[in-house]
Amino acid sequence: MLGWRRGRRQASRRDGSVPIDYVLMKIVAGDIGGTKVLLQLVDVSQAGRLVSAEERYESNAYATFDAMLQAFFDAHVAGPVAAACFAVAGPVFGDRAEVTNLTWKMDATALAKTFSIGRVSLINDFYAVALGVPILAHGDFLVLNAGSRVNFAPIAILGAGTGLGQANLVHEGAKWNVVPSEGGHADFAPQDEEQTRLFLSLHAKYGHVSWERLLSGAGLVNIHNFLTGEDRPYDESLPMEIAKSLAAGDAVAARTFAIFVDIYGAEAGNMALRLLARGGVYLAGGVAAKNIEQFTDGRFMQAFLRKGRFQHILAEIPVNLITNPKVGLLGAGEMAARMV
Repeated sequence: MLGWRRGRRQASRRDGSVPIDYVLMKIVAGDIGGTKVLLQLVDVSQAGRLVSAEERYESNAYATFDAMLQAFFDAHVAGPVAAACFAVAGPVFGDRAEVTNLTWKMDATALAKTFSIGRVSLINDFYAVALGVPILAHGDFLVLNAGSRVNFAPIAILGAGTGLGQANLVHEGAKWNVVPSEGGHADFAPQDEEQTRLFLSLHAKYGHVSWERLLSGAGLVNIHNFLTGEDRPYDESLPMEIAKSLAAGDAVAARTFAIFVDIYGAEAGNMALRLLARGGVYLAGGVAAKNIEQFTDGRFMQAFLRKGRFQHILAEIPVNLITNPKVGLLGAGEMAARMV
């Protein structure tokens, strides 16, 4: 697998020609969210990949994605683009996608034609996160459990953010392939008496109680409401409010995160067992990355390992917390490179 390289462009030869192993093609990668968009132009050569341009845009500053992409092309792109992949925070239906919280509609065929791109792919943002995992450098994650990694063994990825994303990686001899999952909507299983009461309160409200009802921004609010006896409706500001209360020493916020982390560890352990993820388990998503102290005090791993007779197996599985916020962008670039 080609690695990512950052740095200055290689100089041309004295006669003005470009070395044959330098730029073979250009690709564009994008991480498309409801709040922000990251776009990269990447030069692909026999030596690897070099990011030649990167921009961050505020999503609501443009009426359409096409207008934003045009601004990026005008500023940075000269010459043909072989392929592009855009990871979208929203539903993707074949060659079309919609961005959650925006009015944008994206069409891969139309984008390829409008911008003269050889091929364009639209993928789900968590699919891109999974593709980015094998490309991560050691400085891109924190080790929660060193374990004993088995090369090319399956890898499990889960990430609590707006929702609960889950995916698996399997190696087929030449590359890593993503096996998508909607496991976040599987039945939640309480681990103790307190979580059983929490389950019953959510069951009375929702009927079906999934892991995502607990492991997401809304999940933090659900747990906090349970502890306080309140029923505040979810909005995006509440998880940040709970995190600020935690930093200020609030006991209820501390208990909220303790329950959240315990549930997170339990489900991560479930994924590891289902997949026998000897290649590792990776935590993605904003909740873990923004609250690292709550995941490194031992509670998460205690819950991960709490599997009775199979604890010794889980102890051998590496567990890592992704801290690189551009892992989805790496995955989009990987998909674009595979298309040429």
